[in-house]
Amino acid sequence: MRAVTIALYLAGVVQAHYHFPYLITGSGKDTVRWKHVRQVKNPDSNDFVSGGPTSPDIRCYQNGKKAETGTVAAGGTLGIGASQGVFHPGPIQFYMAKAPDGVDIANWDGAGNVWFKTYSEKPPASRLGETASWSSGNKQDFTFTVPKSTPSGDYLVRIEHIALHNTGKPQIYVACGQVKVTNGGSGTPGPLVAFPGVYAANDPGVVFNLYGGGQYKAPGPAVWTG
Repeated sequence: MRAVTIALYLAGVVQAHYHFPYLITGSGKDTVRWKHVRQVKNPDSNDFVSGGPTSPDIRCYQNGKKAETGTVAAGGTLGIGASQGVFHPGPIQFYMAKAPDGVDIANWDGAGNVWFKTYSEKPPASRLGETASWSSGNKQDFTFTVPKSTPSGDYLVRIEHIALHNTGKPQIYVACGQVKVTNGGSGTPGPLVAFPGVYAANDPGVVFNLYGGGQYKAPGPAVWTG
């Protein structure tokens, strides 16, 4: 009986993990995994970034396979969809990074202080430890509006989910899509940060105790709204 219980528990743990293989734009959602999103290193296990917030993998967790580039207009909808509902409590956040002019986005690694935040999920007012309290809880599709003043060009769009159910041991799920922003403006996105670099291992936003009370604040810079 104990063996059956353990097996069921482990099956639940695996099921509760996920990745983010589908790009979403105003034209719709990908129906093929990893078409416009760079395939992660663990496409079969659905696991999180094992090295934590300071690992080089925290940037895109990619395995080197090429992705295609989607298109989104400045002011339009952009996002990434999960392989299944997000089962853990914690915030969804989005960042974007513009490839230098003349650089092929498919070969660009997004290194350095090039990332600006475009969305950060607002934490619930209470019951932070319950998945259903978060707006991302049990959802699969996550989107934001690209600011209209975003300059045209090729970008990486990075989604992260910081799962905080195991206090002090965050599970961070990451993926990066490729998009060309059209009809852009002349804004100056920022603040610009680097992955790894922007999050410390002991950052309050990644080691927060959801069950101990207090107000949660997601890690990273302020959201750039244009």
